[in-house]
Amino acid sequence: MFNEERENVLIERLVRRQEKANEQILKELGKVLGEIGQLTPSEAYTIGQQLKYGESLQKIIRILSQTSQLTEVEIYQMLEGEARHNLAFSKKYFKARKIDFIPYESNLPLQNLVEEVSLATIGNYRNISNTLGLTFLDSNNNKVTKSITQAYNEIVDNAILNVSTGKQSFQQELERQLKTIGKNGVQSIEYESGRHRRIDSALRMNLQDGLSQLAIAQQEIVGGQFGYNMVEVTHHVNAAPDHIDSIDGKQFAMIDILRQQILNGIEKDIKLTDIVGNRVKVKGVWYDDFNTINESLERHVGTLNCRHTTMTGILGIDKPRYSQEELERDKENNLKGIDFDGKHYTLYEASQLQRRLELEIRRNRETEVIAKASGESGKQLLEDTRATINQLFNKYHELSKISGLPTKLERTRLLTK
Repeated sequence: MFNEERENVLIERLVRRQEKANEQILKELGKVLGEIGQLTPSEAYTIGQQLKYGESLQKIIRILSQTSQLTEVEIYQMLEGEARHNLAFSKKYFKARKIDFIPYESNLPLQNLVEEVSLATIGNYRNISNTLGLTFLDSNNNKVTKSITQAYNEIVDNAILNVSTGKQSFQQELERQLKTIGKNGVQSIEYESGRHRRIDSALRMNLQDGLSQLAIAQQEIVGGQFGYNMVEVTHHVNAAPDHIDSIDGKQFAMIDILRQQILNGIEKDIKLTDIVGNRVKVKGVWYDDFNTINESLERHVGTLNCRHTTMTGILGIDKPRYSQEELERDKENNLKGIDFDGKHYTLYEASQLQRRLELEIRRNRETEVIAKASGESGKQLLEDTRATINQLFNKYHELSKISGLPTKLERTRLLTK
């Protein structure tokens, strides 16, 4: 059975490893820039070049390589473990149809699906990890985003040049550079479009897509094995506005599959006369056709950052996991929302504000990492950044207290010491 909390734990474990690598990279870069900042103009070129071609860049490359290798292995383990976990909940449907349950070890279609989704998810991850870069200020003080190696070389060269020419404003420029690098973090670059996203966000989305794809396809494969004719969409307490009335927490019929089952004698408790257009009446309850409803949505289930997924079953066997009263209560609470900072938010909007604040805290945390690593050169920036982090935390805790929404502070914590 789909479990959003379980999936979040699986995803965050892998994202946290990447975040730790990001912090180590920023630390190395901050340390080199701090050392350059302490050089005299006469020392800058000779010693600066030694620092540029020293251990730091090689260490950064090793960090990225090791992180990539470990993550690829764990992506497959995560997807296979989730497939096994979800398969166990389908046993009752095999029993209801009086057919033998197919365990994972003998379920070749499911094994093939895990392999296919794993290869696609790992392939996307390789694309992400092979195009990592940093955003920094170039020699003209323009923001640019380049590959890790290119960015490292240009950032260090600019620092050496600034010191060697004896610029009085070096300290101020270094602070701006550290702040720019830290707040943007390590990113994934799409070279064709020029678009770039933080690596943690890109990885989180890739893993979520992989798990969603697996969950939906597994339900179809295993559901086909026991003869499903119903799908139930998962319920979110604070669902997005476009899905709150249409699909959230509801059960639907698979009308085309049901018709075929009736004609083939697989389904004996439902008659063709129970089907009216795109609806069917089973034990006094009307069920809409899932495909008809899903196709009417701009965002189909499990796509475009939709966190909903489906669970297959048999009409008339399972009661809905959530009653209509519970769904209406959650919807009412969601729409009632809260007032915060002079604005009204639904609980869905408040949860989105939480995510934005978590990201802003994370950005400042990474600025804190690079500023601290730079030593005396980043002392003022470190103090300012810590003050900003405290302000953001106060706002985050106030929002969470007023809304009653659960916090995700693990997304804001530093992993390196």
